[in-house]
Amino acid sequence: MHLNEGRDYKLNVEAWEKGGFLREDTDLAVSGGELLHAAVTAVIPEDGIFLQSPGEDLYRRLSLVEYALEARGEYLRKSPRLLELDESARGMVSYYLGMIVTKPVGARLYGTEFLAPVQEICGSVRYRGRRRPDLIGYGKEGLQVWEAIGRSNNSGKALEEGCRLAGDVVSFGGERPSWAGACMTYYGSRCLAVRIKEAERQTESSEGLVLGSGREKFFRAYYRRLLRLAGDCYERESVRNRIYLGEDRIEAEIPAPGGRRLRIGFPRRLFLAGEGESLEETAPEKAGKLPDGAYMGADGISVLLC
Repeated sequence: MHLNEGRDYKLNVEAWEKGGFLREDTDLAVSGGELLHAAVTAVIPEDGIFLQSPGEDLYRRLSLVEYALEARGEYLRKSPRLLELDESARGMVSYYLGMIVTKPVGARLYGTEFLAPVQEICGSVRYRGRRRPDLIGYGKEGLQVWEAIGRSNNSGKALEEGCRLAGDVVSFGGERPSWAGACMTYYGSRCLAVRIKEAERQTESSEGLVLGSGREKFFRAYYRRLLRLAGDCYERESVRNRIYLGEDRIEAEIPAPGGRRLRIGFPRRLFLAGEGESLEETAPEKAGKLPDGAYMGADGISVLLC
């Protein structure tokens, strides 16, 4: 597949509410722009371990997504090229797909506009003897807790374990989650598939995981690597000024796989925000396609692969 094809792709999504009630079982169409935006904006802690440059991170992610998936008709499917990889490499691919696909699916079904890992916000967090992989989310319904799971095959055990972890979280920055659950992405027999299950959450009197920090630290963690990328491009004079929807924007440009270029746009006020300014107030209220074919998310970040 190619993320710059400007088309929609279908994946099967099954979502369960507490108590075992099926909320959704549908073939969900997501645009290439939504997938590209998710690949660019997903905050993945492991990237900081292997690579120093945010531009290298993104080049690697785009290569990985386009290598792992292919379009057959309307549907996204597992690419046969994955058979060339060993088991550990395939596991890494599944992990990245799980982190990336959770974003657009969560946005469509649960209004999730921002996701960031706890360890990027609060540092290393351990609870009941293990490091926490939780994703904190914010959107139309307020605070959410997600566990993103990537697997080669459907695993009810992995989904249940994700739900148990999500249900551990009592609060973040003094705020209780409005929703918590797990999202598992795997290769179904017909197409790429996603299963979501809502967790049984802790009551106010229950023991559980109380996370410190708060909204502003969350948004700093969400935007950190992309703003670093914008700063690097600005120093190299690899940026341009644009106006979209009456807003001044900065657009950075970096190399992408296949000799293409990836353009990433930021509201100028976000790019120039200092430590004392709130990043939460910088994003526009609606997402969608921009006049030149770029896609902009509710986080104010626009992406175009050309």
